[in-house]
Amino acid sequence: MIEFDVFFKTKNSSPKVSFNQYVEVFTTYSAYEYDRSPIDSVLYKKCLKRIPEWQWMNIFITLNDFKSNTMPVHKDSLNNTLLHRTQ
Repeated sequence: MIEFDVFFKTKNSSPKVSFNQYVEVFTTYSAYEYDRSPIDSVLYKKCLKRIPEWQWMNIFITLNDFKSNTMPVHKDSLNNTLLHRTQ
């Protein structure tokens, strides 16, 4: 495994990268077994500002509705359910 440390430059230090001598290679899935094409997700679109704010808010409203009315949650875990601010 290649290990490295990256330190951001501050007043008293300079950028630094160091590598370990030990290299570990892992087997992985072939192109036929694993699709590596880009992910076209809503979050990706939000990050790149390719989804309008009203549509993003509508997603949160729908998610909150699901969490509040449909999703089964144990009564002792209700305080752990995150509801998104929509205002």
